Amino acid sequence: MLNKEEVEKMLEVAMKAEDNAFIFKSNHAYGAAVLTSDGEIFGGCNVDGVISSMGICAEMNAMNHAAIHGKYELKALLVVDEVKFVYPCGACLQYLAQFSQTNNVDIEVVSAKENGEYEVKKLSELLPKKYLSNSFSEKLASFKNK
Repeated sequence: MLNKEEVEKMLEVAMKAEDNAFIFKSNHAYGAAVLTSDGEIFGGCNVDGVISSMGICAEMNAMNHAAIHGKYELKALLVVDEVKFVYPCGACLQYLAQFSQTNNVDIEVVSAKENGEYEVKKLSELLPKKYLSNSFSEKLASFKNK
């Protein structure tokens, strides 16, 4: 279970990432951060695309940032908005479910406001019918402690 210090550190990273959002189209910046099982935090921001499908969410960028550094075992994901509680979209939740198969953890998802308020839910609450790969379950688990 996440503690307040972990959430505060994740929020700090997410807010720094949010400052770099590439939002020429949506004009709405989001920041995200993932906490790995070994305590590292990686941030991400949303990037608009001229063609809608070319953009990417802050949450996916944070997960990819962790993967770039060889970190696949995620403990938590945080997304921040200026004034309201927001949660990852369905695509981001499904992407997160893929990482949950590396260490079979019900990843905690934090929705935070820039003022420090936050809510915590489990991935299973937000995406109860997630797709888990049977074909690749062993391969996904092989990324544990990589």
